[in-house]
Amino acid sequence: MKQQLPSLLGLGLATAVCGCNPAPRITVQNDSPHTLSNLVVSGAGFSERLPTLDPGAQHRWTVTPGGESSLGLRFDAAQRTVDSGKQGYFEPKGRYRIEAVVHPDLNISVTTKISWF
Repeated sequence: MKQQLPSLLGLGLATAVCGCNPAPRITVQNDSPHTLSNLVVSGAGFSERLPTLDPGAQHRWTVTPGGESSLGLRFDAAQRTVDSGKQGYFEPKGRYRIEAVVHPDLNISVTTKISWF
């Protein structure tokens, strides 16, 4: 039994770390000099209206997409409407971290990473 104890502890730890599959976390970062209003972030099975995002601000939350998804942003800034189209890829589970950055020229980049913690 003493030899099995470390194996059981290791198995329990691996299950605790890998077994919980949190929902994807999205961060929208406004690196532009403009306030973003009417901000809507959408993907497969979800659409979130975010609060106004001032220059330099960010908003982070988790979503539960309805399946494989990409991310789309739409907002008003500098007297025009900006639409990113669909970018990136993530799934409902798997510790995905999605970051959407609005650049000074109002172009948008989306990066996706899988986080272990």
